[in-house]
Amino acid sequence: MHDYDLIKWSQNKEHIAITHLIIQKLPVKTLSRSRIMRQLRVIKEQGVVGYLEARLWRIIYLIERKIAARVHDGKRSLPCDAGEMLEGNIEVTPNISKSGLVYRYKDSDISKIRREGFDVLIRCGSGILRGEILNVCRFGILSFHHADNRINRGVPPCFWEVYYKQPQTGFIIQQLTDELDGGNILCRGSFPTQQFWHLNLESVYKRSNYYFKQLLNNIANNDALGPFEENIPYCNKLYKKPGLYAQLNYLRQTFTRRLRKKIHYQILGKRQLWGVSFSKCNWRNLVMYKAKRISNPDGRYLADPFVYSREGKDYCFVEDFDLNKGSANISVYELLDSEAVYLGEVLGEPFHMSFPYLFEYESQLYMVPETSENSDIRIYKCIDFPLKWELESVAMDNVSAADSMIFKKGDYWWLMSNINPMGENEHCSELMIFYARNPLEGEWTPHAENPIYIDPAVARNGGLLFDGDRVFRVAQVLGFAQYGAKSKILEIEKISPDEYKENLICTNEPTFYDGVRGTHHMHGNGAVTAFDFVWEEKL
Repeated sequence: MHDYDLIKWSQNKEHIAITHLIIQKLPVKTLSRSRIMRQLRVIKEQGVVGYLEARLWRIIYLIERKIAARVHDGKRSLPCDAGEMLEGNIEVTPNISKSGLVYRYKDSDISKIRREGFDVLIRCGSGILRGEILNVCRFGILSFHHADNRINRGVPPCFWEVYYKQPQTGFIIQQLTDELDGGNILCRGSFPTQQFWHLNLESVYKRSNYYFKQLLNNIANNDALGPFEENIPYCNKLYKKPGLYAQLNYLRQTFTRRLRKKIHYQILGKRQLWGVSFSKCNWRNLVMYKAKRISNPDGRYLADPFVYSREGKDYCFVEDFDLNKGSANISVYELLDSEAVYLGEVLGEPFHMSFPYLFEYESQLYMVPETSENSDIRIYKCIDFPLKWELESVAMDNVSAADSMIFKKGDYWWLMSNINPMGENEHCSELMIFYARNPLEGEWTPHAENPIYIDPAVARNGGLLFDGDRVFRVAQVLGFAQYGAKSKILEIEKISPDEYKENLICTNEPTFYDGVRGTHHMHGNGAVTAFDFVWEEKL
């Protein structure tokens, strides 16, 4: 629940106080004594189809809520009377429209609220608020819309994204206006769409609440609401609660998807395997279907390639995943004209390692592998190329970070990383940037616009490319219930402590080999380019 989470959080803040709960007194319908009579009354009011829609929707809700609780190991927000945690309650009686959707308030209720001198109201309940209530305090009323309001307006939150298999589910935080779901937007973002509705709902509720807290912090620190996003026209329909056909279709989709997955992976024994290919050319001249495939070792697969050239020879450092252990270390291959020769393990730790990003500093070679399982960003120094490496420094500790890249541009060294600010294991949604004068010893200062993205369609790093002084970031793109569906190449047009801008150059679709289901990584150094891809195979 948003209200309980926000109230509990605010109690540890010196500069933020959530003091009152505004309780809407709604008319109570007189219920028939008998359960059968109540059901007959509902059928009379809504019709047989309407009654079946309501009952089926209730069943879907209850079943999925139980499944979501199992997924979270029973760690769900406990019901709580939020009013007991506050100084006081204010009771108001709204005038509700005939549709039951629009709420307006009496002048006496408005006066009660205004007398408290609140800076802001936070909408956590239902109803479309209209009238003077929108102007009753300095910063108005702040509210969530749990969807991307450029694509999806209406109800129920986080359902239609699953129904239409959209890869991400958005949210906005807005200052309410008279336009439904079209208020003054203060923050927007999106997260990977989960495979069924209630799990998706809980994920977006929980993660968007983090950004609401950040917004309240900014308002308190700056005594200002901040800039609004420019509005654009909305061209889609207003989504409504799914009818009987849509509910049945949703159940069919969900059941079929789960059954197909069970048959595919548990009965047929198939699983997704990653592989790496390379080509002795500049990345701009790459023809992916002509690239040479590196054979996966028995019981292992390769991914996340980074290339390096020394003394006329080309090398490829990769994530080397052991299927039996369920974790990876870093290995290196020498790239010949038509084949790759395995040279050995480069780095192995008690925790999973991947994404062996390489950079040079003061004529020394360093690696920044992903070590999110160890909750840090590590920098290793090459002692004896290519097989011997030692830990040089820890760039960041106590952080859930993946796919970090360090490079020099302009006056600063830049660290790009996919950091989950809530410390969780999902690293596809947020891109963070930091800068320092020294990549080994300097303090990494956060970029003024962090997070640069809250968007799994572009946030996650998938490599770095160069063309002279021009720098290009490779970004992973998620599909619906699919990690690493494709990749994008984006040119970094501007990067400074206060600004970041990149421009899409192209999208790499997984159509270069037969049977490939995705690709999410590319790296090149001018002499050689490597990329990865995923397919399914019975083991």
